[in-house]
Amino acid sequence: MYYWIMLALAVVAEVASTIGMKYAATHSPVLGYAFMTVMISFSMYAFSRAVMHIPLAVSYAVWEGAGLFLIAMAGMLLFGEYLSTGQLLAVALMMFGLLLVTFDQGPDKSEQPAEQGRVEA
Repeated sequence: MYYWIMLALAVVAEVASTIGMKYAATHSPVLGYAFMTVMISFSMYAFSRAVMHIPLAVSYAVWEGAGLFLIAMAGMLLFGEYLSTGQLLAVALMMFGLLLVTFDQGPDKSEQPAEQGRVEA
């Protein structure tokens, strides 16, 4: 559970850093870029912890997919950005794919090495 929490924190920090980037571009460069740097650094740290026990393909799909969805929603809600119907459909399809990647059990677990995806710290 710890590793999934770290992955969720990585997503939240990535989204916060991107919002900070937008803020830096439109309001306060110094404050926005400082916030962005701290958040993206924490995001990378949390992601590096998550991939210790969650397979890299799943971790990266969740990190980028959930991040993209949340950033698109933040753009609409916080900055008044517009997404067309096609763009919204594309985001919805991406989220469906993300669910498949995350929750599909894949081949029988007995066919996979017991320690797949595990890295000892």
